[in-house]
Amino acid sequence: MSRYAYRSYKPEAGGSPDFFAKSIATLEGVSAIWFLERRHLINSKSPRMPPDTLHRLMGLYAEEAERCIRCGFCNSVCPTTLTSIGFKPSKTSRGRLVLLQSALQSGWPDPLSKNFKELIDLCIGCTRCVDVCPAGIPIPTVMSAYRAAYIGKRGVGSLDRPERVIANFEGFVRGLSRMNGWLRHLILTKPTLYLFKRLAGFADDALLPLPEGGVLDEVFRREALKSGLRVYAFFADTYARYVRPSIAVSARYLLNQAGIDLFLPPQRDSGILYWELGMWEKVKELARLNVESLHREAVKGRRIVCTSPASTMMLREVYPRILDEEKSREVAESVVDINELIHDFVHLGRISADLSRERCVTHSTCLSQHLRLTSLIADTLETLNVNVDKVLLDCCGSGGLWGMLEKNRALSREIGERLVRKLGTSGLVVSYSETCALQISSLTGRRVEAKLPHEALYSWILQPKARTPPANISPAS
Repeated sequence: MSRYAYRSYKPEAGGSPDFFAKSIATLEGVSAIWFLERRHLINSKSPRMPPDTLHRLMGLYAEEAERCIRCGFCNSVCPTTLTSIGFKPSKTSRGRLVLLQSALQSGWPDPLSKNFKELIDLCIGCTRCVDVCPAGIPIPTVMSAYRAAYIGKRGVGSLDRPERVIANFEGFVRGLSRMNGWLRHLILTKPTLYLFKRLAGFADDALLPLPEGGVLDEVFRREALKSGLRVYAFFADTYARYVRPSIAVSARYLLNQAGIDLFLPPQRDSGILYWELGMWEKVKELARLNVESLHREAVKGRRIVCTSPASTMMLREVYPRILDEEKSREVAESVVDINELIHDFVHLGRISADLSRERCVTHSTCLSQHLRLTSLIADTLETLNVNVDKVLLDCCGSGGLWGMLEKNRALSREIGERLVRKLGTSGLVVSYSETCALQISSLTGRRVEAKLPHEALYSWILQPKARTPPANISPAS
């Protein structure tokens, strides 16, 4: 960065009244671009917001935004920043915080404008920035807090149509999963899906998380807990409960080998999609219901098993943060990710196999890295003698459901193409994220198969034994 760009970035960022004079008099290069962008954001139609309004709406996270020292470390790991749009300062991770600081200090640019929100929405919640921020700012949470402020002021109806569809994801897949097979297949025909994608704002080439059939609750009701096994509670979340119950079935069978059985307590969606959208009141509602139920399991001494990194993060990090209650902290302490559990059992010899004939590439997803699971997954596979060709750390560009939306698809593909090039013609990719697995399959034209780590282990260890799963639910092979 030139000395001009570095020197000019500070006064621009602070929202000082003489911003334009300083910009015109002293800025060059990158700063000129920033000046033009900011002029676009601050126009004659933009109302001036009282500086304390956004502070009140964002609460404590306004102070977190103001702690940003503008070092730019977050830019070096942000997937959307490291693309063709990253030359524009406002479309970078640091730029988003700078804009928030300006709005918090002076009311400009208008934080309730559509342009402002579109820039903030370039944060896909990957959490990579959290690990490199020297100030320790929970940047994705700050962005979510801004979205909560936006909704708090303008209402859920102000969200775009695709975002409103995402807000109803749980109800949509719950209804489909409970339909008769023939009716579900009739609804999910190619013409129907094409029409749905067009109307809802999803990209034509995106693979949607569609129910495979059956509801996990029914499976657990049919199969009683096995005597002699230690019982852990299972938090399924919406994906394993309604979209792919086979995720939970394979996890349960695998843990049975280690002397563990899973119990499904009453529960609701984790709220991860609402969290990403900024619908904090809905997240709090779900968190209270889940914590109340899961706490009853925790006080029995039962671990709470999650098979999704998003679920693990919500229960461990988000619930204690937004509820700030002792019960939520006790639940968080009882949570164990499936990969942590399997890693321990493999090293204890409670899960064992010689998988020297198996080969894979490991994709370390963003949340896997955030939760410190990458080395555990790789070590588990190598201990069982799996031939791990390489471990890839690149973001796939899914960002949950963000990358499936038509308005984000081009950028999502640009992010993911770096990973696809490195995958080459890999046969099996072990990737710990349901939506990342869909993204990999989509971007490779389905030539690459992607599985969750425990699903891969299930297929290698147990499927050759021809073990029959419950009716209507077959772990994906």
